Amino acid sequence: MKTIHEIVVEVENGIKGRVANKIGDKRINNVELLLEYVLKAGGGNHLEIGTLFGGSAIAVALLKYEYHQPGMVFCIDPLNGYYGENQPDSSGISVSSETLFENIEKFEVEDKVAVIKASSFHACKEFVDIKFSTAYIDGDHKGNMPLWDWNGVKSLVTKYVIFDNWDDKHLDVRAACNMACEEYDWEFEHTEGITNVVKRT
Repeated sequence: MKTIHEIVVEVENGIKGRVANKIGDKRINNVELLLEYVLKAGGGNHLEIGTLFGGSAIAVALLKYEYHQPGMVFCIDPLNGYYGENQPDSSGISVSSETLFENIEKFEVEDKVAVIKASSFHACKEFVDIKFSTAYIDGDHKGNMPLWDWNGVKSLVTKYVIFDNWDDKHLDVRAACNMACEEYDWEFEHTEGITNVVKRT
């Protein structure tokens, strides 16, 4: 059975684009930490806000295959080119829906990953009949968006919400995490690197 690290490295080596698991050349292992909490949740649907090239969603899907976990991976993203139309990101590859779906097909996770082209603010309202054991908030990091993402997912998730980019450069993400910890039915669970995890009580 593959380890979490082996799954992440497999995705890193095979993806077109990148897995957001490094800052420069420094490995931060935030995707490994995400998978640890998906595994700890013990199965169920996973919700991802913001998907870039699909790296973390693909890794979660592969984990579910490897460890025989039930549940789907739902990705919400407007797919409008986060870095600008046809502008490459640090990987040299343009962020596009074509590249996202190419990666999903390459890793053969089409039956496990569903992509919803929408803003999280609108899409989360449509999930009234679906519950998620985990959610990964890695969308727009500025202004009210991290808090909007939190408010969208908090009623849908039964176990863990994982925030990415919890660092000194993204104070709005930190503010959303602080608000999450103040909710009566949520509490702080863990922080490591640029990841912050809250748990439903």
